[in-house]
Amino acid sequence: MPIDFPNSPTNGQAFTSNNKTWVFDGTSWNITSGTNSVADGAITTAKIATGAVTAAKLGNDIQLTPPDGSITQAKLAASLSGITVTTTANRSAAVPSPFTGQTIFLSDVTRLQVWNGSAWTFITNGAPGAPTSLSATPLSTTSVSIAFTTGTINGAAITNYKYAYSSNGGSTYTEFAALDPVDTTSPVVISGLVGATAYLIKLRAVSDFGDSVDSSAVSVTTLTGPAAPTSLSATGSYLAAQISFTPGADGGSAITNYEYALSTNSGATYGSFTALNPADTSSPIDIVGLANNTTYSIKIRAVSTAGSGTESSAVSVTTDDRTISYLVVAGGGGGGRSPNVGGGGGGAGGVAVKTSHAITLSTNYALSIGGGGAAYAGYDGGGNNGSSSSGFGNTLNGGGTSGYYNRNVGYQPSTSGGSGGGGAHSYNTAGASVAGTVAAGATFYGNAGGNGGSINSVPGHPGGGGGGAGAVGGAVNLPHPYSGAGGVGISNSLTGSAVFVGGGGGGSSAEGGAAGGNGGGGAGGQGSSYPGTAGTTNTGGGGGGAGPTGYDVGGANPSGAGGSGVIVIQYPATLTMTLGAGLTASHTNTAITVSGLNMKYSRITAGSGNVSWA
Repeated sequence: MPIDFPNSPTNGQAFTSNNKTWVFDGTSWNITSGTNSVADGAITTAKIATGAVTAAKLGNDIQLTPPDGSITQAKLAASLSGITVTTTANRSAAVPSPFTGQTIFLSDVTRLQVWNGSAWTFITNGAPGAPTSLSATPLSTTSVSIAFTTGTINGAAITNYKYAYSSNGGSTYTEFAALDPVDTTSPVVISGLVGATAYLIKLRAVSDFGDSVDSSAVSVTTLTGPAAPTSLSATGSYLAAQISFTPGADGGSAITNYEYALSTNSGATYGSFTALNPADTSSPIDIVGLANNTTYSIKIRAVSTAGSGTESSAVSVTTDDRTISYLVVAGGGGGGRSPNVGGGGGGAGGVAVKTSHAITLSTNYALSIGGGGAAYAGYDGGGNNGSSSSGFGNTLNGGGTSGYYNRNVGYQPSTSGGSGGGGAHSYNTAGASVAGTVAAGATFYGNAGGNGGSINSVPGHPGGGGGGAGAVGGAVNLPHPYSGAGGVGISNSLTGSAVFVGGGGGGSSAEGGAAGGNGGGGAGGQGSSYPGTAGTTNTGGGGGGAGPTGYDVGGANPSGAGGSGVIVIQYPATLTMTLGAGLTASHTNTAITVSGLNMKYSRITAGSGNVSWA
């Protein structure tokens, strides 16, 4: 019978037919004699030309073990791999001990399978399976998180996910959009949504073989953000604007800040919203870094942990360097002195503060600085109220003084003032805070004094503390020294540094005098030989009460006088203030820097007269 030699043999290749072995010498096939074998490793994949060995070229007398020609890792060199060709029925016999990752081709179904360590699985080169078991969590007003179980991979790694959403109950969906930036693991975040809105969301997996089918939809409602602020009003100042407003509902999450957007073309276009820095959560808010003498349209919106809220309507404002900020402080009340009982502390002078007060250049503004209430060293009287300070539409009362005992007319009440004087006896209550006249837009600070009284038979009937600008005066109390401390003042930074003003005077007792309030309040005296301490000059601090003394003891231990008032004015560095006759100032047109802005201040300490700016 004819011999069908292999096609494209290589030099030295052997071929056996009808029990005869032939060897190719590079030119022709030559028959060999004897029984020879091919050395191990002599035949490799690299030595067999493509298509040289086919099933049709194998005679019936050539046997492979196993009969279908399976390949095992043990039969392969370490650097080689192979695919076993078999059938579904012969798979177990052909590959009785597969190794993980071993691949076979099933000729009966023309499919590839791979051993995954426990089972044969078909290799599918196609689009991935859809994500399953979707669950959604709202993150903010504009974003949600979608967790899921990854679908089948099908031959190529997942490279991203796409999403589509419906806001009308699934009637219509948006086009599928790819996540940007790319995300290939659960959970994924979907942004650009609208607050307080119910969504149905579907996902698709993406690989090099295409997109998966749609997942089932998952429902989620975005968080509710703060409602829009309303009733906006604005005041322009030097390179800044102050916005007052009524806050909207917070939507269930606390407001943490506000953001603003600016327009300089009457609202035709706006810049991006910018967060206040530092954060501010209450009205009014200050917007700085603006251009001078410029008209702005400004919108604001609240920010909470749920995200940014709805923007407000716009408010218009024009920045102006013809604005000032001021602090007006009246004189503090003198401390009390009363026979045989502790004197109460004097109340602080009234305090008013305003920012962004508009002025007119080359116009006189009348100012007056109040003096402190005089000390008292007589036998049957008390202290004296401080004098009022005035300016820019304010006329603030000086501090009140302590009540006292007069042997002819009995107990006399404490007096009211900017802050009330402290009480001097159990039958004597402290004075109230009565402001006087406060200009529109200014904030007034003043408080009542503390009551005096007897405590568990403590001698000397301790006196109460005078009221401070920032807190009420202390009432008599345990423990020692029993007398009431002066109320604390307030801090103000118009000079560029924080300074306390308006402290109440301390009450006195036989056991010891109480401290005056921070802000210039004088301490109370102790016993018959200690006078009260005077309030600090130019703070409006109340004087301390005098220690208890006999009816006819002279002026060895008078009460403390109240501290005089002061007016501090801060204004843009572009302006220059002129101090008129009759006024005395410790500083005029002194340069400072406030939040990066060049500013000036003047501190007027005494007298009455006019100021003006150019």
